[in-house]
Amino acid sequence: MEFGLEFRQLERSELGDIWRIDRSEVIEAIYYMENGQLVLKPERYDMRGWPPGEADHYGPILVDCFDRGGTFYGAFDGDSLVGVAVLESRLIGSERDQIQLKFLHVSSSYRSRGLGTRLFRAAEARAKTLGARKLYISSTPSERTVGYYMSLGCRLAEEVDPGLFELEPEDIHMEYVISSERPMDDAAS
Repeated sequence: MEFGLEFRQLERSELGDIWRIDRSEVIEAIYYMENGQLVLKPERYDMRGWPPGEADHYGPILVDCFDRGGTFYGAFDGDSLVGVAVLESRLIGSERDQIQLKFLHVSSSYRSRGLGTRLFRAAEARAKTLGARKLYISSTPSERTVGYYMSLGCRLAEEVDPGLFELEPEDIHMEYVISSERPMDDAAS
């Protein structure tokens, strides 16, 4: 345990708890891709929780991911899920050496404590055991989220997955090269 939190894999019956994560955030700027470059533009959004219909739309997608072998790491404060990382099970990319980090969210009051990074590292470790060389991330385009991924060493995707781009064309498609040198322990076990 860390910070009094428990890190472990979610059970299928706990997937609905994902929508209790407090996604609140004030966004001041958004990244756009223009001529292959990231361009930051001021835009203000006061996000209060999940967008309407998000759980109804994305919930079945997460259940399908779980049922085909996806990995769901959670950070719990008591019985409350306060952070989650979801890793797909299928390799993608022209060389089938990438795997999608499908979801990474940490409740508002738990951010900036290292939870997201711990969940990210657990997903990285699992991806490595599945034979992936890279994590593929379709990032929300907010300045904070893109900046967070870049601080971990993520970069713009060299090969944008056409199917994932079609699903989320406004996202910033990134990749993370999995280190062959970093010791890989299962950080969420």
